[in-house]
Amino acid sequence: MSPERALDELRTMSPEVREGVVLGADGRRLAGARTLAAPARELFAQAGDAVEVEVGTGRGTVYAARSGRRAIVVVASRSALSSVMLYDLRMTLRGLDPRR
Repeated sequence: MSPERALDELRTMSPEVREGVVLGADGRRLAGARTLAAPARELFAQAGDAVEVEVGTGRGTVYAARSGRRAIVVVASRSALSSVMLYDLRMTLRGLDPRR
């Protein structure tokens, strides 16, 4: 599935998602909000080896997940359930890389 379609499907599965970005293994933005690309790269740089990240803010929550080839970062409303959101990100990553 294309990165654009993956974000569309993620928004359909998770209506709490406000914005999202898909990055390639090299950190290049493949789809989604240009304004999220640099903060998403920085988030993963600070996360070390973590494959999933959740950061709460006063205005919402940032969820991120990565595989060897792709990464997805979304900004969601505070009402989003962590376990569901992270599961949806993992399933979306699998759809982006069906050879895994």
